[in-house]
Amino acid sequence: MFGRVGVLCAAGVLCVATAALGQGNTPTAAPAPVPTYVDENPSTPAPVKLREMQGHVRDLGGMGIPRVAVSLFTEDGHALVATQVSGKNGEFRFKSVAKGLYRVVVRVEGLCPANVPVSVGGSLLANRKLEITMRSKDIDTCSYGVGKK
Repeated sequence: MFGRVGVLCAAGVLCVATAALGQGNTPTAAPAPVPTYVDENPSTPAPVKLREMQGHVRDLGGMGIPRVAVSLFTEDGHALVATQVSGKNGEFRFKSVAKGLYRVVVRVEGLCPANVPVSVGGSLLANRKLEITMRSKDIDTCSYGVGKK
């Protein structure tokens, strides 16, 4: 996927633009991905309480997953607030997020999407980060997130 030009779509929902070369070996522009809200949780988990909206996206083995779209939606109405691309170790951070309830949605091709309710609040939770673990679609539960120090 890396080093080629194109747009990859998983199940017609998430499209990821990749670098590519067109005719004459000049870079071509690919449309930017359009984050959409998705919730495949069988039941709504309790919100993870955090002071700041930051964390990591990891595989089941605990390794960071780089270059995935991490989208932040409002809880009420699921309006898109912002999207970040995870860093080389799967890290992400949303700056200046107001207190309130949100959903963090992460999609990785071939894995069950993560939809994590998050409550951004007070300073008692200063050292906690959102740790999102991506799971295979053949496991009974979808991807999940927890708050860790």
